[in-house]
Amino acid sequence: MALKIFLVRHAKTDWNDRGLWQGNSDISLNQAGFEQARRVAQRLSTQNVQIVYTSPLSRAYQTAKVISDTLKIPLIIDERLRECEISLWNGLTMEETLQRFQREYQIWSSQPDAKIEGVESLGSVQNRIVQFLQELIQKPFESTVVVSHALSLRTLICWVLKIPLNEYRNFGLDNASISLVEFQGRLRLIYLNDTCHLG
Repeated sequence: MALKIFLVRHAKTDWNDRGLWQGNSDISLNQAGFEQARRVAQRLSTQNVQIVYTSPLSRAYQTAKVISDTLKIPLIIDERLRECEISLWNGLTMEETLQRFQREYQIWSSQPDAKIEGVESLGSVQNRIVQFLQELIQKPFESTVVVSHALSLRTLICWVLKIPLNEYRNFGLDNASISLVEFQGRLRLIYLNDTCHLG
């Protein structure tokens, strides 16, 4: 039987609504975000999920807690699921980032192992979340939920699809979206960025 791994991007925050980089800033869900989390939980309630893993950051943990409470299943925090550290441009819009840090951003987004102070490389993010996934597929579950962040999940999906890390911007991951990865001897992406449950 295939192991189902539902990858959930955390639900909405006020910073998401304003288009601001969040990184490891600990921003909570807003009211719309909690409603999105409830809809994710409702969508997953038919999937025989046995456990939820989450990033420790509030927006992911709160999303995961709604899921675990609704489905009445255990919730485990794993540091490897946290978002990319981007303190250099946290709280800025993309436009502001490019005005102030265009060179740094271009290096970071194109070179997986870029060394820029205040910014974790995409390669580092991918290494830790892939390590998490490789441990997860050894566990005796049939269906799990992993709640994390846009950048972290994109690096993971790049690895599953065997595409270069600097292609991470070529697909979207909306707030409270669900992507499904299955493992049965090999990993396969079944669907990506599904938001039909948000109506």
